[in-house]
Amino acid sequence: MSKLKQLTQDDLAVISDDFGEILEREVSKFISMKELEDIDLDIVLSYDNEQLDVDVDVGVLFDELSEITQDQVTKAIDEAYLKFDSYIDENYRV
Repeated sequence: MSKLKQLTQDDLAVISDDFGEILEREVSKFISMKELEDIDLDIVLSYDNEQLDVDVDVGVLFDELSEITQDQVTKAIDEAYLKFDSYIDENYRV
C-alpha cells in the first residue's frame, strides 16, 4: 500500500466532511431514517508523522417505536469505515 500524501488542514476538513457523508449514507442503508429522531456525528481526525487516525462517535436517537439494535448501528459504522478506506486510497495516496 502506498503512503498518504502530505495532508493540509484543508484536506483534513474535506476528509472529515466526506467521511460524515459516507457515515450518513451507510447508516441510512442499514437503518430506516423514519426510525431515527436524530443522528449526531462527531468525527475527530489527527494527522501526525504521515499517519491519519480517525475517531468517530455516532450518537443515534431512535423513535420510541423503533426496533433498531446497536448491532445494526455498529454494522453501518463498520461498512462506513470500509468505504472510507477506499475513499482515502483513491484520493489521498501517492
